[in-house]
Amino acid sequence: MAKKVDHEQRKREIAEKAIRLFSQVGYDNVSLIMIAAAAGISRTVLYRYFCSKREVMDAAILSVTDVIEKRCTKIMASRAKNMQKLEGVCHTVADVMFANKEFLVAVFDFVVGMVRSGASMDSNISHFTSGTRQAIRLLIEHALEKDEIPGILVVDRISDAIYAQFESCAMRIVIGTEYNATAAKERFSDVIRALTIWK
Repeated sequence: MAKKVDHEQRKREIAEKAIRLFSQVGYDNVSLIMIAAAAGISRTVLYRYFCSKREVMDAAILSVTDVIEKRCTKIMASRAKNMQKLEGVCHTVADVMFANKEFLVAVFDFVVGMVRSGASMDSNISHFTSGTRQAIRLLIEHALEKDEIPGILVVDRISDAIYAQFESCAMRIVIGTEYNATAAKERFSDVIRALTIWK
């Protein structure tokens, strides 16, 4: 009897191997042949899952953002106060980023390369981060409605400020100035405390 292949699992495994290559030698320097070799499959088998290197990168990004969104959904469903949920979301994102340093290095290299070639990456980044951005926005809106934070705060500005902390955290991980999630989590907690301290 032939062994049944879990195609989604196989796609994730290929994407993980590709991320390691992208982070080590750069997105532009990796070929589909290299990805197939790293995954221990033939190029023909690789083409059953991915038609291009860009599809492999998108699958890797989707895999990590799915992990974040699933964990954040559980936090959002809890009975905690909105700002406690927001802190939980921020800490979760920090944990996932630190657990996926190679991924961040590869994505950073990819985005910089695309921008250097003249491509606008704004819509692509927004596409993959929309779930987390939406969770942050909803929690801030609910916190305002429940009078957990000052009513003078503007939802969009606060959402952008929190998201900028994610970007800062990712950059620190990529350039190697931060080695674990502790300091990042403390910064997120400080920002959230600052929002509530005047209540």
